[in-house]
Amino acid sequence: MSIRRKEQTSNSAIKKLIKTLGMEEKLLTFKIEEKWREMMGNPIANHTQRIFIDNETLYIQLDSSALRHELNYSQNKILAEITKDSTQTCFTKIKFI
Repeated sequence: MSIRRKEQTSNSAIKKLIKTLGMEEKLLTFKIEEKWREMMGNPIANHTQRIFIDNETLYIQLDSSALRHELNYSQNKILAEITKDSTQTCFTKIKFI
């Protein structure tokens, strides 16, 4: 009697492991941080203290109130740019704090 094992690609195995460990949101946040640095460049990214997701809202904490005020004018454009390449999004709004 032979035992059949399900074979899976390494990509699907890694995705399953990430889901099992509950690390999807952390991985998404990491990807967003990379995209943020790429979009905004080092000067703005250096003023970013923290990026996190809570209740379908992406929060970006900045250490400059002037920068926060300026970025609020472009919320929709920034949100569209961040979610453009992503197939998985767990946020619908963006807030600068």
